[in-house]
Amino acid sequence: MFGAGETETVVAIRPPLRDQYGDPVPGSGVETPIAGCLFAPGPSAEMLNGATQVDTDGTVYAPVGADIEPTDKLRIRGDVYEVVGRPRRWDSVGLEIVVRLVTG
Repeated sequence: MFGAGETETVVAIRPPLRDQYGDPVPGSGVETPIAGCLFAPGPSAEMLNGATQVDTDGTVYAPVGADIEPTDKLRIRGDVYEVVGRPRRWDSVGLEIVVRLVTG
């Protein structure tokens, strides 16, 4: 596992599959708790175009075997973050996942 610190459980939110009409397939979306993760909060940036939007970045370090896809969202400490890009897989260590929270 990456580094040291206090581990926590992150919930991976997999979006539902879509049928040929673009409608969600019932029962296909799933939430999976992933124990043993580390979360490193990152910087925030305010949009200066008159909006009240704030983007906050972070990194999640998940254990080997965690199933995270670029289309998933992660619930971390009560907030739902989007996965940014493809998670980096370190074969014997785990996953490194960049996440972003957009509020406002």
